[in-house]
Amino acid sequence: MASDVQLYFKVGNLTSLGGPDLNTDSADPLYRPGAINMSVDAYGWRVFKYVKNISNSAVARGETLSYAADGANVMTTTVSNITAGSTTSATTTGLTADDHDGKILFVLDKDATAGAAPEGECSIISDNTATIISLEDNYALSVALAVNDDLEMITNWQVNDAADGDEAWTVAGVVIGNDGFADNNYGWVQIEGPCSVDVTTNAITEGDPIVAGAAIMDAFGTDGHELWCGVALATGSTDEAIPTIPAYLKLMTFENTGGTP
Repeated sequence: MASDVQLYFKVGNLTSLGGPDLNTDSADPLYRPGAINMSVDAYGWRVFKYVKNISNSAVARGETLSYAADGANVMTTTVSNITAGSTTSATTTGLTADDHDGKILFVLDKDATAGAAPEGECSIISDNTATIISLEDNYALSVALAVNDDLEMITNWQVNDAADGDEAWTVAGVVIGNDGFADNNYGWVQIEGPCSVDVTTNAITEGDPIVAGAAIMDAFGTDGHELWCGVALATGSTDEAIPTIPAYLKLMTFENTGGTP
């Protein structure tokens, strides 16, 4: 029973947090990965998301992160021509163990018969090694995967450093914990509301959009609205050791994508 039968799986609710909880940095999840928290503090109304860092380095407070993928402005990692499969697994090569845990698995193409099941179905990845993608047993595909089928693994809470040019829909948020969190660990990012963010030394003007840069937020320049991640709440200084500004993040209600309207 995968998406061919049911379009939801393991339904939960918003997560309740106190201030110290936002500083968590743990190898094992202390909350449901991908969990959302909505809070009000002295800054105002804020929304946080619980994510896993797979950037190959620690991330620090104020850094901007994006969803991990195999290309720019996508949230997918493509697996072409698997070598074996079942209703709950696929065999391939070249994966990094555990980097794809929890992702959505989409069957892009059934090689043997065009359009035949399980093509078009989704399941959830429970675990991965370098060669094996395991799916949730209770959300199995309707028909076994087979040699040369093509898959897409779609990111939902796995993150790495943002890059210049990342469209807002692929930006995951800003690290909120006081000490950040380590590689392969779980922690919280802010996705909506007022937040102090690390920025470039480029001048940023109050009221202007901000966009993703290399693990920072940057001035929007001539960037289109599809890159806008929020609004600068103050004009940025260019002489700080680590430039920061207050901004209003809009990554839960992001701008449109870069496609032609």
